[in-house]
Amino acid sequence: MIRPLMFIAIAALPISASADTCADAMTTAEMRQCAYDSFQAADADLNRVYKQARAAAKAADALHGEREDSGAVFHLRQAQRAWIQLRDAECVLAGFPFRGGTMESVLVTSCHADLTRKRTEELQDLAEMLRL
Repeated sequence: MIRPLMFIAIAALPISASADTCADAMTTAEMRQCAYDSFQAADADLNRVYKQARAAAKAADALHGEREDSGAVFHLRQAQRAWIQLRDAECVLAGFPFRGGTMESVLVTSCHADLTRKRTEELQDLAEMLRL
């Protein structure tokens, strides 16, 4: 059985670790907070860039006369939903070296941050391509 991700415990930690704290993080609690802060920042960037990619997809649909149920916006949404499932599964796997230990959530959350940053770059590239 796959256990749910440990975001509840992470959210209960002190709000926003500073960059200095993260550079010198020694305790698991500090590492969890830093990973969580990193993921929150990456997720905010992803949401901002996704909106830009969606706007570019909508413009491309209008330009090409695409329907709402088969155009670029539709496929962007489908791709994003599939990517979220892939990211979540990949990150559960990333936590397995420390399965059941205190570092598992650090690895999982760090993975979420890393893959989210990579997806943000992909969406930026897609938005630029759609604007051509």
